[in-house]
Amino acid sequence: MRLNGSKRGAQPTKAKKLKERKTAKIKLTKGKAEGVKRKKPLVVAAAAAALLILSFLLMGAYANGTDKIFNNISMEGVDLGGLTAKEAANALEASPMGSSEDRELKLTLPAGVELLISSREAGCYMSAPDAAAYVYDLCHGGNFFSNTITYIRSLLGGIELTAGSGAELDADYVHRVVNDAVNECQLALLNDSVEVGEETVSIVKGASTVVIDKDEIYNIAKSALEEGNFEAIEYRPKSRDESAEKVDLKEIYDVVFREPANAVYDPETKQATEHVVGRSFNIDGAQRLWDKASVGEKIVIPLILEQPEITTEDLNKVLFADLLSQKTTSLAGSSSARINNVTKASAAINGVVLNPGEEFSYNGTVGQRTAAAGYQSAGAYSGGRVVSEIGGGICQVSSTIYYCAMAANLEITSRTCHYFGVTYLPAGLDATVSWPSPDFKFKNSSEYPIKIEALVNRSDLTATVRIYGSNPDGIRVEITTSTYSTANGYGATSYRNVYDRDGKLVSSKLEATSEYHYHSEDRVESPKPSELPRPSELPKPSENPVTPPPTPSVQPVTPSPSLPVETPVTEPPTEPSTESPATDGIS
Repeated sequence: MRLNGSKRGAQPTKAKKLKERKTAKIKLTKGKAEGVKRKKPLVVAAAAAALLILSFLLMGAYANGTDKIFNNISMEGVDLGGLTAKEAANALEASPMGSSEDRELKLTLPAGVELLISSREAGCYMSAPDAAAYVYDLCHGGNFFSNTITYIRSLLGGIELTAGSGAELDADYVHRVVNDAVNECQLALLNDSVEVGEETVSIVKGASTVVIDKDEIYNIAKSALEEGNFEAIEYRPKSRDESAEKVDLKEIYDVVFREPANAVYDPETKQATEHVVGRSFNIDGAQRLWDKASVGEKIVIPLILEQPEITTEDLNKVLFADLLSQKTTSLAGSSSARINNVTKASAAINGVVLNPGEEFSYNGTVGQRTAAAGYQSAGAYSGGRVVSEIGGGICQVSSTIYYCAMAANLEITSRTCHYFGVTYLPAGLDATVSWPSPDFKFKNSSEYPIKIEALVNRSDLTATVRIYGSNPDGIRVEITTSTYSTANGYGATSYRNVYDRDGKLVSSKLEATSEYHYHSEDRVESPKPSELPRPSELPKPSENPVTPPPTPSVQPVTPSPSLPVETPVTEPPTEPSTESPATDGIS
């Protein structure tokens, strides 16, 4: 029997078990190796990302820590890298950008029409300091992330800027110049077929027309201005032959149409400009004439003419013909420095002309009052006190102009009263100014130009302001004021009363409500009442009382407190004031 042998054969031998254990061990080792292989790219990617982040942070720390313009940044060919804002401004000032000359973009249109666009008027002009500030702000004006990105851009490829990079294009101005030039060009092109006379438009039926794309020209000009490219550009339009039976009367209307324009005063020529007569025509009527006409026939379209409200002849007749208002204030008691300041401010204003709708700004006209400009130290209000300040006294000029502007029935747009009252004008008629604010402003709300005359007479120590204009209706204005008391001083209300040429009151309105403080030395306080006398203690009775002789009794008198005598006052109006609170100023 081989039973024992069979049993032994069914069991795995030791060699086989050993082999199986080795195989399992090899598989385990191989699995671990493959796992390591799979993790290795992830580790490399993570390390690379960490390196990039670290590099970005290091570059960001440098970019946001320096106070200089990044390297490889230039404007108009001027290298500004590594410069401070001030150094960059000096570098640009020494370049062609430092020239104050206006640069013009020139586009040549058909028929020899030239389209000229001023870089200043288009908003594409930047002074050297403004350009330097723009470049510096490009590097340091953003957050950590954006500044770092700009720094990286400068390292990789550099940044080249133009003079118009930081400017904002005035689209309305460019559109207006393009439209005018295109209209002129179209009229020239259609000269053989369309003739615009003083009172008629003549069209030859069947003539070819040339279509000029205004939008295309605008986009060409816009791109050139934004890129700072001022090289001459020649525009070539597309031509189109239309059917003899078709005509675009709306296009011809757009070319012919013109708004009427009043004559105005030109401060450069010191003369009235030529007025413009408006013109148009009836499109429907012109279409009927066109439909009836034969090919080659000329049709004549009557123009509708509209005269402006003010012609050149009209304006010349009334230009500064009437004295609208005048006021003289005293300089008596003023120091020589104060008189000097009033004289300089008056000289800056004397001769100023405002066309209808234009606004006068005192600060904008006089400018900042500095020693370099010739102003001297004189008395002024500051911090609720009277101090010596450069330009002291110029408020006498602004206040006198304020009075004259009201008396000329002009619109006041910005006015603030003093903290303390002034002596050269009644309460409620003053206007304080300081630099840069508060400012005094008014608008020429009349239909004609006005001229301001401001003079100082040193012999009689007076300052006079006059406003000339045109007063065809013969109106007259009276300014009235009334005062009232307040907790810390007093107030005043002013009214503008307008009368017609017959003396009839046309209107009366509240002009302003003004409040002033008392000077500390002006305050009057009531004395405190003295204390009542206290009764003395009664004497103790003596053992042997003696009756004293009778004496007349005296009653104690309580003194009454004395009060200051107040002058009668007028209560303030119930309407809320539109005036800003009183402030200090150069009085």
